[in-house]
Amino acid sequence: MTIHYGMAQWQHPAWVNWLYPTSLPTAERIGRYSQVFSTVEVGSTFYTKVDDAQLLRWYESVAGDFRFSFKAPQTVTHRLIERPWRDVQQDWFAFMLSLQPLQAKLGPTMLQFPAICDERALETILALCDMWTLSTPLSVEVRNLAYFDKSQTERLFLTELSGRKVNRVVMDSRPVFSTEAYCESLVDAQKKKPRVPCHPVATANHPVVRFIGHPDLPRNEIWLDQWSAKLSQWLSEGLTPSVFVHSSDNIAAPTLAAQLDEKVRSLTPNYQSALVLPQSQEQVSLW
Repeated sequence: MTIHYGMAQWQHPAWVNWLYPTSLPTAERIGRYSQVFSTVEVGSTFYTKVDDAQLLRWYESVAGDFRFSFKAPQTVTHRLIERPWRDVQQDWFAFMLSLQPLQAKLGPTMLQFPAICDERALETILALCDMWTLSTPLSVEVRNLAYFDKSQTERLFLTELSGRKVNRVVMDSRPVFSTEAYCESLVDAQKKKPRVPCHPVATANHPVVRFIGHPDLPRNEIWLDQWSAKLSQWLSEGLTPSVFVHSSDNIAAPTLAAQLDEKVRSLTPNYQSALVLPQSQEQVSLW
């Protein structure tokens, strides 16, 4: 029974002297991060082409059981409709080629489509899934409300993903939209994060959850309770979830992940977690 917990980044200024000491060089933080978490979202590949040598350095910095979840380039996903199909295919194949040497440490790679990609884009989305050549999992995140209608479009979407053994990314942004934006981080989160229904459906063996927590930590309890029950169910079904925990400013994301995992442990016999946060800044400084 395994849950891969991770963040949307492996370094944050607020995590210094907590997840890693001040003296640790920036380039080495991914290694220390990987001693606590077993996966990470890598968004840099969405924005630009990351040099193959850099990808290999990241790969070599983490243990064999660590899993990277890279995001597909925006030229493949967010510019899908406006670009020639041949160009989209070329970028998709080039991206897969860059990941081939990393397959031993790949988690579900993410195809993340914007809200502009409605049900008319489904055939193209599935065509990209059919081109996937790696032996590692693939996941798809959609943000158009047509894919959350609980009727024909969503049923077809889920059926097609399931038939291809492609995982649906489950976005849970309910916490950050549960109150008015009374602080800067909530204003930013509500502006940038999609407000879509949370439908926790697994379509393949490696379901992906993106949980966007509220900065007032106690407010997250109701959703953490729901997710711990769902994750416990998935574990009992033999699935291996990846859970990426965010918060509005990401400072408290590691704490939320640990709280969620503790709830899963209380519900799941024989589940042994590897997620252990440093107990204090003082202890970290002695590493």
